[in-house]
Amino acid sequence: MKKTIKAVCLIGILWGTLIPVYATTTAKNNIFPSYTGVTAQLVGNEINVRNYPSKYGKVLMLANEQELHILGQNDKWYRVSVKGEEGWVSKDFVEVPDDSFIPYSKVLGEEIVDYGKLFIGTPYVWGGNDLRSGVDCSGLTQRVYAGFDIDISRVSYMQAKDGIPVTKSQLQPGDLVFFDTSGVNNGRISHVGIYAGNGQFLHADSTRGVMLSRLSSNYYTRNYVMGSRILHYF
Repeated sequence: MKKTIKAVCLIGILWGTLIPVYATTTAKNNIFPSYTGVTAQLVGNEINVRNYPSKYGKVLMLANEQELHILGQNDKWYRVSVKGEEGWVSKDFVEVPDDSFIPYSKVLGEEIVDYGKLFIGTPYVWGGNDLRSGVDCSGLTQRVYAGFDIDISRVSYMQAKDGIPVTKSQLQPGDLVFFDTSGVNNGRISHVGIYAGNGQFLHADSTRGVMLSRLSSNYYTRNYVMGSRILHYF
């Protein structure tokens, strides 16, 4: 994992000193509740506004305004407000002033999960990295996180080292869960999924492809190794 901590603070000025002001809310629509003061100019006549910063994100609308209000960004996308609705637009199709300060958008675990669920039904392919044509377990987790500009390792046992350990009772949506599926649980990680909340996790099953399973099932209870929180760094 490239532990390049995204800037998730807004800069305030107090007595002439720059100070960081950290977001304390976790509600999706309140991460950046107000317009940042930056507008983007469309390159062309219209642009797709998507619900996630990915080409696989659902198109919420076509924006044809000459100016879009910017709420935040990641490396390749801007979070924007259009007609009172939030979404994401590719940076390839908009222009902003070079001296603009735009905060990086905080990523929520629920967003990770909702995005990952778009690929339920994708077939399992050993070594696969394509969320549509086929992935293996760690390919799924890596590519889902990559959709939010978060780089984690490619293989499951290394992904376990990318975050901070959490107990099963501490699991939150978006956390990674790891298993030893070798037949005897010696704690040697060989499978990974994304905790989806309510005792479920999203993973690429070797026979059924991308699906939701229950942590409480006998098989996964017996083979559970650990949980890890990637979003601690973001």
